[in-house]
Amino acid sequence: MKGNLTQWINLALYGVTLLLFIAGGALALWRLRREKQGAQAEELARIDTARGTLEALLRGSVFGLVTQAERDYGPGTGEIKRAAVLAGLVRLLPAHLRTEFDEENLGVIIENGLEAAKEIWAREKRFVK
Repeated sequence: MKGNLTQWINLALYGVTLLLFIAGGALALWRLRREKQGAQAEELARIDTARGTLEALLRGSVFGLVTQAERDYGPGTGEIKRAAVLAGLVRLLPAHLRTEFDEENLGVIIENGLEAAKEIWAREKRFVK
């Protein structure tokens, strides 16, 4: 059972990684094309809202990353777990979009995801002291 859950979490993370890579590449190409054509500020603002979609995908990935870090490193290793989750989020980002998300932004995403994960763990009685 535990192995199945881990496999499903890994499969979901790989799927999210693929979606992030494809979305990031498409957004970068689209924005570059529109800028070259002299796109209006309104159209560029719509493209920037797509960044919000990318951020939402990252927020959705945090639960799996936090859960995996909790399993891998156990209690009392908060900084190590945070670094592992941060590294996981950076790996999910397409290389050309990594400058859009600094450590502070990703830290907020991690903290919010951790709080949500703790609520889920408490309901399922996992990782609760």
